[in-house]
Amino acid sequence: AAHEIMMIGSSGQFIFEPDRLVIQPGDTVRFVIESSSHTATAYHPDNRSSSPLRIPQEAPAWNSGFLSSGESFEYTFETEGVHNYYCSPHEGAGMVGIIVVGSALDGPGMATPQDSIPDAARSKLTELIEWARQQS
Repeated sequence: AAHEIMMIGSSGQFIFEPDRLVIQPGDTVRFVIESSSHTATAYHPDNRSSSPLRIPQEAPAWNSGFLSSGESFEYTFETEGVHNYYCSPHEGAGMVGIIVVGSALDGPGMATPQDSIPDAARSKLTELIEWARQQS
């Protein structure tokens, strides 16, 4: 199955729409830039050395790189569990999201967000993790 997440940056609001998704292993998510310039970046040290691991340990790091209006990035999720991701330039504004692949297994993506994550992103991730807990 294919799913779409819009990446929006207008009126001072930077969001993934939707910012939460439940999919099955093997499903593809297409991240589409509606406005501004964004990334869809897994919380993984391979993407940014200061980044905590917030996807399943056996899952590869994924990162769209910088995309501009009208561009998109597709990623097929094979690893079951909870994947937390962010927009590199707008993480500090709370532009983060969560994808539950299969079921919300306990793991790095369900842990309390680390203090190294910016406040707005940490607050939003806390809300998204609470939502994920209700999905299992």
